[in-house]
Amino acid sequence: MTFDIGWWWKFQEEISVQFDFSKIREDVASRLVSDTKQNISSIRKCIEKKDLILVGAGLQKGTDIPSSNVIVADGALRACLEQDILPSLIVTDLDGYIPDILWARKKGSKVILHAHGDNIARVFQYLSDINPNCITTTYPSASSNCWGGFTDGDRALMMSLSLNCNSVKMIGFNYNIIGNYSGDYSPRKLEKLLWSQKIVEVCIERSNKILV
Repeated sequence: MTFDIGWWWKFQEEISVQFDFSKIREDVASRLVSDTKQNISSIRKCIEKKDLILVGAGLQKGTDIPSSNVIVADGALRACLEQDILPSLIVTDLDGYIPDILWARKKGSKVILHAHGDNIARVFQYLSDINPNCITTTYPSASSNCWGGFTDGDRALMMSLSLNCNSVKMIGFNYNIIGNYSGDYSPRKLEKLLWSQKIVEVCIERSNKILV
């Protein structure tokens, strides 16, 4: 059964209002990546009918990470590399540590890059170097994918459900504190985490494939 994201668009509108996101800038980001070649089939092969491990950036140091079928929000990529785990997929809007993403990409990780109105400069700078396998944007377009989601972690979850994973085990999702791999504290970041929690809760209500 296809995971229905029709409910998502109301969330997207509320998020855009709360954080004062510009639709014009979202359109600019979408146009910036419109000519990028993609290989969505390679992403689907990593997800469809697979039992996945989704690692969020709220992971605490010392937490063991399983080594197979790993999808990582880019903030948690360092945690995987510290345990000599090369994730199958990295979901990123380029707010993580870019050298780690580049290294993992060269070693074989596939990258799903999210282009949006607030990361236009980073996308312009790193798009060709990262050479992502798949591009997502805030709104659907003819040249990009959109499975919903706000932060890298919940965006990875919605992608996994939309591409028909068998199950997804979530680790490192902590909505009350900034984790070891989440970057510096800010009230804005905590607001984003609260939205991530709401999104994950709706996904859990609508799918029996999520293990927490």
